[in-house]
Amino acid sequence: MKTKSLFLAIALMTTVACQSTKNTSIQSNSELTPFDWQVEEFARVDVEEPASLFALSDQQKQHFLSYYNSPTKAHISPNFRLAYYLNDLVSNFSYAGDTLKAQDVLNKRYGNCMSLALLTTALARLVNLDVVYQQVHTPPLYRRFGKTLTTSTHVRSIILGPEPEKTGDSIVFRGRAVIDYFPSSRDDRGVYISEADFISMYYQNMSAEVMSDDPNLAYSYLYRAMQLTTTNASTLNSLAVLYRSNGYEKEARKLYEFAIENHIQSVHTLSNFAVLLKKVGDVETLSRIGDMYLKTDDDNPYRWIDLGNAFLAKGKLSKAEMFFNKAIATGPYLGESYSAMAKTYFLQGKVLKAENMMEKALSLSLPSQNRALYTAKLKAIRNSH
Repeated sequence: MKTKSLFLAIALMTTVACQSTKNTSIQSNSELTPFDWQVEEFARVDVEEPASLFALSDQQKQHFLSYYNSPTKAHISPNFRLAYYLNDLVSNFSYAGDTLKAQDVLNKRYGNCMSLALLTTALARLVNLDVVYQQVHTPPLYRRFGKTLTTSTHVRSIILGPEPEKTGDSIVFRGRAVIDYFPSSRDDRGVYISEADFISMYYQNMSAEVMSDDPNLAYSYLYRAMQLTTTNASTLNSLAVLYRSNGYEKEARKLYEFAIENHIQSVHTLSNFAVLLKKVGDVETLSRIGDMYLKTDDDNPYRWIDLGNAFLAKGKLSKAEMFFNKAIATGPYLGESYSAMAKTYFLQGKVLKAENMMEKALSLSLPSQNRALYTAKLKAIRNSH
């Protein structure tokens, strides 16, 4: 396994307060459970409890606490003390796609962003520090487990400093230490997610790894995720994919329709719903998927770019244009959206529009990223007329 250094993004100043909950308009779980979503034909097996994800050995705890409570570190804010410990400890970690529990991360010295966030939380709990979680929109990473193709959702943890004392009517913000693998100022910051949604991501990852080979174990992981929250779009989508791939199309459809009716669907949800509709031959509902996409509140611009590229490959230029516009609306600072739109306009014969889009893409690119490619594309467009 190739070893890479781990860089932690440590926020030295803060200008905004953090929220650890999702949109407050979301209804409670009991209100969003209108049907029995379980499939009894799956044999449930025991899987790890949420508390076990954050468990550490006595030796691991002592190692951290000795560092944290050292008199030489007393002048450092508690949340940054933890961040510096992580920075020193995992400088030679390997970034791997595997999802590990906190104790295993320390033992094996590798893990993905979810693993790092679990370790961060485990250490923060030892010293009563608050942690919030934020999804970060990055170019998707795809992994295949058997017949199951997955795409990543990047998450980072933010360690909050102690509650400051309020004086009068002044607003005081808590310090933040942002913990992330390979932080980039170009990453699109996503929404803050609740702890229940964060832990659900662990069970989603574990389910994806075994979905093709052990459907019962995959179901057991997702069952645990559904116990945490029934409003997580990724859990609902994963469960529906599991049902569909094991012949339970009716139950899968109920999950998709439940997500759509309650406005908690994602682009991936609708894409997989379309696969199901095609499989069962529901041409009428399938024809309305395009309108459903437009009503979807998915703030990840890369998902719209992927969707637009899929339609572009099929020669459906109008639909591709529609989804690239969604990508631009949700991520107006990403050159990829404008570059894709430029290609669409060029294929439509709208050369001047294509040139304008490519100029915009070039203006948003960094020298180390796609600047050379965008410059070559812009030159090709200009030479075409």
